[in-house]
Amino acid sequence: MEEKKELKIKFRTAVILVIVLAIIIVAIFAIAIYKNKQINPTITGNQSSQTEEADFSIEFLKLENKEQNMVYSPLSIKYALNMLNEGANGNTKTQIENVIKNLSLTKYNTIDEVLSLANSVYIRDTYAEYVKQDYKNKLTEKYNAEINYDAFRNATNINNWIENKTLGIIKNMLSDNMVQNPSSKMLLINALAIDMEWENSFDVSDTNGQDFYLNDNNTMTATMMHKEADDEDVAYYKDKEITALTMDLKQYDDTQLQFVAIMPEDNLSEYIDTFTMDEYNHIIENVTLASETKNGVEISIPKFSFEYDLQLKNDLIDLGITDAFDENLADFSNMTDADTGLYVYDALHKAKIDFTERGIKAAAVTVMLTYEAVAMMDDNKPEKIRIDKPFLYFIRDKKTNEIWFVGTVYEPNSWEDDKEEYR
Repeated sequence: MEEKKELKIKFRTAVILVIVLAIIIVAIFAIAIYKNKQINPTITGNQSSQTEEADFSIEFLKLENKEQNMVYSPLSIKYALNMLNEGANGNTKTQIENVIKNLSLTKYNTIDEVLSLANSVYIRDTYAEYVKQDYKNKLTEKYNAEINYDAFRNATNINNWIENKTLGIIKNMLSDNMVQNPSSKMLLINALAIDMEWENSFDVSDTNGQDFYLNDNNTMTATMMHKEADDEDVAYYKDKEITALTMDLKQYDDTQLQFVAIMPEDNLSEYIDTFTMDEYNHIIENVTLASETKNGVEISIPKFSFEYDLQLKNDLIDLGITDAFDENLADFSNMTDADTGLYVYDALHKAKIDFTERGIKAAAVTVMLTYEAVAMMDDNKPEKIRIDKPFLYFIRDKKTNEIWFVGTVYEPNSWEDDKEEYR
């Protein structure tokens, strides 16, 4: 009996030792993995790509932060730079890739009269023989680009293509002398546009003149749209520093875009200087749906309409793409067989937006610690969301988070200019 007891004790002791040893080994591995992550933090390819996408989207916002109405399309710029990069080589290619990094290009199918995204290359007909077939193949296969040959007698054909691919929104983008110059050989073009309605539109009879507080402490009477919402297509975020509002546009086929307004309590220009996409993501991830708000929300937001010409050439040079614009340094040997190389003479980007009760019409050619608000309010009244100061906005794809447009509104439509159409 004594021998059996001793065996049992020895067995239990052995089991305990094995368990303790296993725990120690697991702990050692866990610590090693943790330390390795601290020294070499790893981000999944998807997360890394999303961060790069986001940073690229606001680069131009910060570069041209001039306290004026602005709109541009990061998506359009990405497409144009990627097509240019396909023909680049050497240091020229390195500089372009340092800017576009691993940016993905979401492909969209054209939806008649609603959504358009198109790429094109216009080649002077007398220069056609020098453009490498491999380059043209890449553009057609990877970007579905149209290859067009033109005499470059004027800009009519190119402008007509742009107008058609921007749903008629952008007209006469180029002047004749831009293409007539004998040195002009090729144009790489991206054009995109949306003409989409709100999931739930504003009633024009509720639009009126209302104060909008400008950055210089003055006040203007803006054309202010109003509606109440208690459904899932509207959401908001509020803390001590900002008020944010999201509103969904209708879903067309498999695509649904969303408007995001971010209004800081203090100066918008100063806010943009320190704004990061981490903050953007924090807002998007922490909005409260109108449907989850006891009495819904009451929205006031100004109507606005304007166009903007991005100083794209200067911006790209500031971002480090310099050789491409230098005729002595540019290397586009993957694009052409000509004895004299090509360089980029200019980079243009025009965008236009019309934000109304019906929806958004926009086009472009060629960018944490949470506070729980404690507000004293009447339980029987809806949450008031008033966008009545200069604000930043994004138009994004809800499904892919692809950012189509970025902009600012410092001075919306004036009620004095608009009130006649509401009588």
